[in-house]
Amino acid sequence: MMTSARKKAVELGMCRVILAALSCGFGVVCSLAYAAAPNGTWKFDRSADYDGRVPPGLVSRFDTIVVRDGEARFSADCAVRFHEEEYFFSDVFQSLTKADVTEKQADAFLKKKLGVSLIGVKDVYVLANAPATCAQPVMEFFAIGDRLLIPFGGTFYSYVRQRTSNAETSAVAGAMPSLLSNYKVTRLPLDYDRYLSRCRPKLQGPNGRPRTTDRCAPDFYPYVADPTRHDPLMDIIGSHDYAMNGQQYTEGFSPPFRQKVAATFLVFPPMKQVVLVRVDDFDIVRNEDRDVMSGVYLSIIDRKVVDQIEGCQFDRDYVCRVEGTAVAKLTDNGKFEHVSHK
Repeated sequence: MMTSARKKAVELGMCRVILAALSCGFGVVCSLAYAAAPNGTWKFDRSADYDGRVPPGLVSRFDTIVVRDGEARFSADCAVRFHEEEYFFSDVFQSLTKADVTEKQADAFLKKKLGVSLIGVKDVYVLANAPATCAQPVMEFFAIGDRLLIPFGGTFYSYVRQRTSNAETSAVAGAMPSLLSNYKVTRLPLDYDRYLSRCRPKLQGPNGRPRTTDRCAPDFYPYVADPTRHDPLMDIIGSHDYAMNGQQYTEGFSPPFRQKVAATFLVFPPMKQVVLVRVDDFDIVRNEDRDVMSGVYLSIIDRKVVDQIEGCQFDRDYVCRVEGTAVAKLTDNGKFEHVSHK
């Protein structure tokens, strides 16, 4: 729960951003600076418990943490988004505060045991609510120079940044969690008629609008893009202009986040570095307020939409077919290449 102190700080922070933006608008040369994300590979070093109740040399559950662009990977199947918040000792260290441990006392302990100090630290990185359960007990962390500090109650886990060569950096980047880290994939080929008849009715929530559900498993795993999740793939799908390649009936749907409509999507096994998703317009349309857009496939590389196609369904070989006839295939560069039958 956010304390009154944090609420005030957030409000003040917003005011500063608004005032800065207004200044920029009036021709003042300026830039809005934010602390850089602690990108890198972090290796567990040591731990310490303030009350001494945890055995010395306690090993962290996660030996290595890889951080990149707002996402932290704790294990092969656990990648969690995080965001930055203003740091208040009483918020992060509630158990110590209740035990009447002061900020000064806690900092003296950290300096002695782990060689780090939180004096002067302005921000803390907080994990997203979902799917952070895989990262328990981690809830937040600090980046202090070449140290990453994870607090849990009165126990502290210290990590050191790994120095990597250019080759190692490339290898780490290749091993980073993809856009699909938090998703279950729907198998190809897609039986779209079955998807419509068996799964679409199960998508409806109490208000009749589609919602993410696992009621279609194991054949289909539909998701609905939610702007409040701050999920990279959902942000791409919710912000995409579906008028791409001359797609019809996009008015009132595109971009979904701006139009405040539900974009329902399926995620398929990636083809090498190409992410393939299908997006459908299953939201409620009353009194013919707008036309319904036909479903489309999007190809995504490096978090950017490369191409879009509609009117066909993909098989296991990433060939898009209409009544069995191949009309296009997904290529390594993300393009949907037309299949000639000459």
